Amino acid sequence: MRRLLVVNALIFAVLAAAVALAYYGFSYTTEAGSPERERQMMTDLAEEKVLGIEAFIDGADTKLFRNVQLDPLSNLRKAVETSTAAVASVFVLDDKLELVLGGDYYNDTTYTREKAATFRKWFMTNVRPRLPLKTADRLVRGHVFDHWGDTPYLFSFTRKVEKDRTFYIVVEDDLVHLVAFVFPQFFNTNGLRLYQVVDEIDGRVRYGSQSLDDDPNHFVKVPFSETVDKWVLRVSQKDLTDPEVIARRRVINSLLVGGAVTVIILGLGFLVIAIRRERRANELKSDFISNVSHELKTPLSIISMFGEMLAAGRTKSAEQAAEYAEIIWRESVRLGRLIDNVLDFAKIERGMGVYEFAEADIGEVVQRAIEVPQRRLATAEMTLDVDIEHDLPPISLDANAFTLAVLNLIDNAIKYAAEGKKLAVKLARDGDLIRLSVRDWGPGIDPSEQEAIFDRFYRARSIRLKPIRGSGIGLALVRHIARAHHGDVTVDSVPGAGSTFQIWLPIGDRT
Repeated sequence: MRRLLVVNALIFAVLAAAVALAYYGFSYTTEAGSPERERQMMTDLAEEKVLGIEAFIDGADTKLFRNVQLDPLSNLRKAVETSTAAVASVFVLDDKLELVLGGDYYNDTTYTREKAATFRKWFMTNVRPRLPLKTADRLVRGHVFDHWGDTPYLFSFTRKVEKDRTFYIVVEDDLVHLVAFVFPQFFNTNGLRLYQVVDEIDGRVRYGSQSLDDDPNHFVKVPFSETVDKWVLRVSQKDLTDPEVIARRRVINSLLVGGAVTVIILGLGFLVIAIRRERRANELKSDFISNVSHELKTPLSIISMFGEMLAAGRTKSAEQAAEYAEIIWRESVRLGRLIDNVLDFAKIERGMGVYEFAEADIGEVVQRAIEVPQRRLATAEMTLDVDIEHDLPPISLDANAFTLAVLNLIDNAIKYAAEGKKLAVKLARDGDLIRLSVRDWGPGIDPSEQEAIFDRFYRARSIRLKPIRGSGIGLALVRHIARAHHGDVTVDSVPGAGSTFQIWLPIGDRT
């Protein structure tokens, strides 16, 4: 499962890097397109921005017009303050274009009481005559934008009829609020475009970049038509000739391309390694199946043969019959242990919990374990020295699993180190640890393979050349069992001088 996750992650990384390169290529191709295409794209973008801003202002003002009622007029302030319109002041005029009693509103952040009175007089004298109120369509927003002195003003207005009474609503849109809070919602200052709103009456930049090139060939402009008529939006591509921009872009491109290429190369390299390992794992699995099949077949054949001889009564004496029965028993034990190994290993491969911990005397567990292979030792003409320290503290242990680990170490020694004719098992306390050592005087293990022998399905090269069958999972199980007990297994071996396998387990609470 872990290998599958790693391979999937590598595939995703390679695909992501390829997509990044494709995006870079597309971006580069787009930027290298014709100037006419780029200019048309900027024009379309500018028109979209202008339409968006004007639709926002028109919608907010129209909604405010609908909410203002002549009777009662006392709802004027509430209607304004609950609207989304950017309002500096509001005037409600009757059918004679006179100010209705209480029909004026002033934004407190824009006008003080004294300024409001002055502005009201100025509005009635200078602005009202210029508004085409009499010809205004009912509930249709009209507007007038101009400079009075050095100050630009935008007035939106409409005509309403309520209970056969005609009146007019005039809204002074708050240009300061629009520039400071509405415009930024429509312009991305961190993108590839520069935006600038210019007042063509006095040439002042009302919003946006102050450094936009004045050359008309380097920008497009779109006028506002339904709101601030004398203002135009200019859109330009960011100056790619700026040394700082070029340097920054070069760094970004280098990082993007270099990173993507590096990820692809490393990903492909890791994938090649993973494929080779998977192929090797498949070969090992094939060897494992072949070896396990042979190991299963051998005891089954022996059991079948001697069982058939007993069943047919082909024995010369009771002693010979007992010998045949003992052989059958010994081979059945061997067969059962092999099957236990395979089943436990299959559970571990599936990630299933196979351990049941309980407080136990590890000395008794080891003592019972070394009694099982006595007949195999006698058959192989090997001796076994046992040294178990007394009064070892009880530890949390899965007795069956630990017995299996001890048996695997002893079986390996009998199988692969029989020529040493001797084994030694030692169990002792070492500080906060308990160490179990299984030593043989066999041919030893090459230093380059001393870590690999604990991998699943792995068999040492020297063993592969001999007619000795094995599953390649015994030591992998030993390590898994040791680590499940919060310990580990190690090997100390010198070629020609034997090997010592050690399982160490901690003493104390390991929850």
